[in-house]
Amino acid sequence: MNYKDFLGLIHTTENYINENSKVLFQICLEQINLKLDKEDLIELLSKEFVPIYLQLLKIFQKRKDTVFLGIAGVNGSGKTTLASFLSLLLQKEGYYTINFSMDDLYPTKEERLELANNIDPSLETRLMYDNTLVKRIFESLHNWKDIISIPKFDKSIDDRFPENKWHVVEKKPDFVIIEGVFTFAQPISAEDLSKIDHYINSKVNELSSSYNFMDFKIALLAESVENVIQFRKQQEIELRKEKGNNFGMTPQEVERFILYFKTYLQRYTWPLENNPIIDFVYIFNSKRKITKISSPKSNFSYQLSQKSS
Repeated sequence: MNYKDFLGLIHTTENYINENSKVLFQICLEQINLKLDKEDLIELLSKEFVPIYLQLLKIFQKRKDTVFLGIAGVNGSGKTTLASFLSLLLQKEGYYTINFSMDDLYPTKEERLELANNIDPSLETRLMYDNTLVKRIFESLHNWKDIISIPKFDKSIDDRFPENKWHVVEKKPDFVIIEGVFTFAQPISAEDLSKIDHYINSKVNELSSSYNFMDFKIALLAESVENVIQFRKQQEIELRKEKGNNFGMTPQEVERFILYFKTYLQRYTWPLENNPIIDFVYIFNSKRKITKISSPKSNFSYQLSQKSS
């Protein structure tokens, strides 16, 4: 897709929204409970949600086979919201669609405790995926043969749900949407890395080619670490509202977590802004407004009029 094609997509999107606004608003406001005014909602639909949806349909109509969308992004950037919207709209149009988070593929709490004891205490946190599990799930979805079960992770207890609550994929999907902070992460030079960072880099390297089969790749990025802290604080507030004050992190815990985590975001997530495997990159300011859309793959950039804040 070149820049002219992208502008055409934005124009097509505007027509689609005008013709389907009732359905789109119903999904956003009622089913995924987006708390936005009408102007902000239309902007999100017209610049992010619907263009990606239309691109997925275009790929499916051409291939007539399962289409895989990967979404990477910093904490709180809206990966899950985007995945939920696309999944709901595709299902409403009659397509068998599944979506899941790479967070569901973390090692269990017991496995992380073992890693912490054997390698480094920091590995008790949810940092790296269970690579064997990731590869098995990806392979099963990409080369469909039979029913598969995808784990679900409960962050409120910091462990996987029991197997009877896992997501069961009963038939070959039309669309698969996969999102996560370190989706598409690529290893860096291993020189001068600490023992723990060398281990993490090696785990990133193990998965670096595992995303190649995905048909469309998106990255959602913030302008700064401070924005990520703000995004994540809001996420934790919502979790505590839903689950109770004993769940989730306090604002102080969020700041400590993100400041610890930022090294890995800077190494493995923010560089996606210039990675030529990525189809669309969205940059958000502190108010979660899109300030820039670019395509490293097609080498163009689309600057929006809002000023960062």
